[in-house]
Amino acid sequence: MKILCVCLSATIQRTIKFDSFSVNSVNRTQDWREDASGKAINSARVLSQLEPGCSTALCPVGTANAEHFLVLASRDNDLYVHPVYIEGSTRECWTLLDGEKSSTTEIIPDEPVNLAHIAGAEAEMEFIETAREYMSTYDALLFAGSRPATWSANLCLRICEVAQKAGKIVLADFRGKDLLDTLEICVPQIIKINEEEFYETFGGSNLSEEELEKAIVSKSVELQNIIVVTRGEKDTIAAEKGKAYRCKSEKINVTNVTACGDAFSAGFLHEYLKNKNIEEALKEGSRCAALNAQSVVPGSIKL
Repeated sequence: MKILCVCLSATIQRTIKFDSFSVNSVNRTQDWREDASGKAINSARVLSQLEPGCSTALCPVGTANAEHFLVLASRDNDLYVHPVYIEGSTRECWTLLDGEKSSTTEIIPDEPVNLAHIAGAEAEMEFIETAREYMSTYDALLFAGSRPATWSANLCLRICEVAQKAGKIVLADFRGKDLLDTLEICVPQIIKINEEEFYETFGGSNLSEEELEKAIVSKSVELQNIIVVTRGEKDTIAAEKGKAYRCKSEKINVTNVTACGDAFSAGFLHEYLKNKNIEEALKEGSRCAALNAQSVVPGSIKL
């Protein structure tokens, strides 16, 4: 199978590991790494570890540090990146791992919009046309991550529409207005979001287990699709056109929870494409998320 993973927020991820981390102190370590990252890029890495050569990550890359980003990506034999070059820099994020507390802290700077670095119609058209070319031969689209303000407000729905018109399965892992606008034009066969994002997009907050399941089931009936809501250590709740499913999270010793949701998306979609069995897809998604949580690398199931 072939899966195109689209990411509008590519990232250079620096993961820094401490035996213990203290606030208001000088913390030194020599245990750190850099990786090409971003939600759909993480998913693409996991997909190619599940099935070598099955995925491509399509993402914008800022020309200022493009070479460094692509060198990082090339270190992973499991990861193939198709870059669309734009002005400015690929963003940089940090993950702080505290071994003593088994905690993960992510630092994600939202860069101010620089009008000189607007992606532009040419880059957006290249993005859409590239996605269209891949969809002519690929089996599915995995579209994950937030849309930076430098991209047009309707870009997410336009890319999803390309895949839908090609008759391909779409897994959408984004939230809020971008998802609601997409639903007005085309409904992804699979929506995968976490509990907080479900509330943000569809309303509600702090629902009971029963109320949340009913809300997910109701929305899947309304949209006539599959909705998967991940909840960290709690059961994942899913529904397909009104039929509810649950999957328990695996209990493991956590190293780094960054990209667990991305690993889940990869495992779920890969398994679902094979046999359309939601229960088995949920189990595979949960397995990949658990393996990712035991790895220092964001978006990896290799231990």
